[in-house]
Amino acid sequence: MIRSEKSGKRKKSLGQGMTEYIIIVAVIAIAAIGAFGYFGDTVEGQLAGIAKELSGEDGSSARNLAKQASTNAFTVAKDNKNTLATYHANEAAGAGNP
Repeated sequence: MIRSEKSGKRKKSLGQGMTEYIIIVAVIAIAAIGAFGYFGDTVEGQLAGIAKELSGEDGSSARNLAKQASTNAFTVAKDNKNTLATYHANEAAGAGNP
């Protein structure tokens, strides 16, 4: 009877650790989604440039578009008060996909 009580406490402790881990992963994922919202066009443009270069084409136009998207995203992130209430306004200003 004593063994079953100890084993139950151990399982509960392991479950608590896993729950904390899931919460931390969720918070990191939400932060990553927010960052990708601002810099998603930049990443997309850079990947397009890399794909063009790998296929033997000139990828400079895609890289230039990525640079412009990065500049726009930086300006919006720096100058605007960013809250959930202004999320769609930030998209319209060029930070994220419309």
